[in-house]
Amino acid sequence: MKWIRDKELNVEQVGTTPTKSDDNSKIIYLGLDLGTSHCALSTSSGLKLSVASAVGWPKDFIAYNRVKKQMIFGDECIKNRTSLDIIYPLERGVIKYRNNGSDKMPADDREAIAAVGLLEYLLRFVEKDPAQKIFAIVGSPAKAEIDAKQSIIDAAEGLVDSILVVSEPFLVSYNLELYGFSIIVDIGAGTLDICRMSGTIPGEEDQITVHVAGNDIDKKLYELLKNRVPGIQLTMNLARKIKEEYGFVGEDPGKIDVDFYVNGKLTTIDISNELEEACSIIFPEICNNVRDLIISFDTEFMSALVRNIVLTGGGSKLKGLDKAIEANLSELGSAKVSTADDPFYQGSLGGLKLAQNIPFSEWNQSIG
Repeated sequence: MKWIRDKELNVEQVGTTPTKSDDNSKIIYLGLDLGTSHCALSTSSGLKLSVASAVGWPKDFIAYNRVKKQMIFGDECIKNRTSLDIIYPLERGVIKYRNNGSDKMPADDREAIAAVGLLEYLLRFVEKDPAQKIFAIVGSPAKAEIDAKQSIIDAAEGLVDSILVVSEPFLVSYNLELYGFSIIVDIGAGTLDICRMSGTIPGEEDQITVHVAGNDIDKKLYELLKNRVPGIQLTMNLARKIKEEYGFVGEDPGKIDVDFYVNGKLTTIDISNELEEACSIIFPEICNNVRDLIISFDTEFMSALVRNIVLTGGGSKLKGLDKAIEANLSELGSAKVSTADDPFYQGSLGGLKLAQNIPFSEWNQSIG
């Protein structure tokens, strides 16, 4: 029996075909989560790395003299953002660039250059002997289109020896060994991905991707504060940091005082109302879609799903989110919602684990 059902897992493969002479000592396996705002990488050689999904070019010769590089990647981009033209080559969890039928990534398209450059930058941290090969599993949104997966494959060409593109929430469940009845809710910056696990590889009907996620909270908070406080000096980056530190759903924590410059003067503002409204935009999306996956399942096993809902991704850090979901789904039974440890790395760790566990013969399969 074939261990992986390619059609249901939505796997795509590219690269050289492994031979029987290859063995684990000659291969570095890695799992890669290409997130809209951050990328996470985990490898069989012991590397565990997270960087901002940003690529930048110096704005002028003064900027170049400051950074001393033609291209800047990751967290260094954020640190030097005033000197750089910055591109985030990943959008809604996939690469923005589409090749539109071309065989190769163009050399003059900045979106394409940024996508390839970011992958090259990540792989520089993977220490390997020249004789070693890299076998990679990359996570994608649960409902990613074929062209989105193909863009990942195109960008990775020549950088890895074989690559599989797999549903991100499935990788999370695989790392957590949630093979039985459970619901995975992966709240990223670009997408909200929900996956129903029921003892087999999830199919199309088991997975949902919603394009309302962490970045949308940031935008909403930014807009609300700008509208309420004319003259407030606020950036999207600052809005994101405020959300990450104070964000909540459900029970009101009371006043949340934050200092801002307003018309050039330092001013303390209670942002609790705006923060509650912004963070709450993902709440109905989570509850309604989780409910749909539960009530559309075999009635005898619905209660098992209700009792095992797991949050992961950056958005899982919102205070009170787990309890608010439990309360909302109480009509279905005694709901139990937990938050995965190390939520930023669950996808990459799941990719690494799956890469190491796939029978070697599966890497030989021609998948398409």
